[in-house]
Amino acid sequence: MAGKYLRGQTWYITWVEGRRQIRQRLGPVTEAEAEAARVAQEQARGHAALAGPQFLSYAVTYGQWHSQEYPDSYYRVEQILRQHLIPYFKRRPLLTITTDLVDDYKRQRFTDGAASGTVIKEIRTLKALLNHAVETGVITHNPVQYAKAPRDLASRPPRWYTKEELGLIYATELTIPKEATTEDAELHRQYRWSWQLMVNSGMRRGEAIKLKWADIGQDELRIVSEPGARTKSGKWRVVPITQGAAEAIESLRRPREFVLPQVTPYSLTRAFSRTLGRAELTGSVHALRHTFCSQLVQAGIPLRTVQVLAGHSSIRITEKYAHLAPSSLRDAIVGLRL
Repeated sequence: MAGKYLRGQTWYITWVEGRRQIRQRLGPVTEAEAEAARVAQEQARGHAALAGPQFLSYAVTYGQWHSQEYPDSYYRVEQILRQHLIPYFKRRPLLTITTDLVDDYKRQRFTDGAASGTVIKEIRTLKALLNHAVETGVITHNPVQYAKAPRDLASRPPRWYTKEELGLIYATELTIPKEATTEDAELHRQYRWSWQLMVNSGMRRGEAIKLKWADIGQDELRIVSEPGARTKSGKWRVVPITQGAAEAIESLRRPREFVLPQVTPYSLTRAFSRTLGRAELTGSVHALRHTFCSQLVQAGIPLRTVQVLAGHSSIRITEKYAHLAPSSLRDAIVGLRL
């Protein structure tokens, strides 16, 4: 509720936002004018309440929920919220976020040089946040339900590594810098076998970091989904231990709970990127997973089997490797005669 008071010859109105008391100086107006300003402020605050909480405060709530439900992908959502959505939408009430405002956001991001794929992820995150607000009864509807994300016209096959490139990555990792400490040298050796285990099992970065010795059987890896170590789909899967995986497992064996060195996901990514730079190769740590899927498809393994082994939630994700199937395109059109 807004209030008013007179100090000297100056009227003020006050109201509370969250835990803060706001005071507005009206100047030497009449009491009637001060009362009108107080009523207008109270009405404005009433409309704001109907429009839902401010974006900033609800983004914090949504972020906390998302980190519990989807810990494997939260780092990216948190980055989008913190670096882009919150600075733009700030304290705007949720239901006052319009399609026109989203269009303006897209224009600004493109002006900043953001790629279409990046802006698409940001708009999806905004829509997901507002849908969650609807599902939890915070607002009545999603005001940008029909806002369109930009089209992403970039299309390229996933980056994967040949056996020769993998050999170069392994050798580069074991080329220990002279200034490295004994501890750093040991970490390089563990990374070398970590890359081999990941490429021979198709594990995602977070799955590999959370793999425990208890999850390794005689012939298979059990990639489980549990609090603190969830798979992207939320489902567990089994991957047979290949010869390459077995070699890496034996080389990584230590008296500890987890198989890989316990570093943050970002540190693992950074370590692999440094190795790629020294090897003069492109890609990312996720390309190890692409390599697992690509090599299986090239070996003639059915896409459905690849989907199960990789833990893809949909066969559509696996189909991006279909072009690698042996002679698949040629076999499809070889009999055509027009």
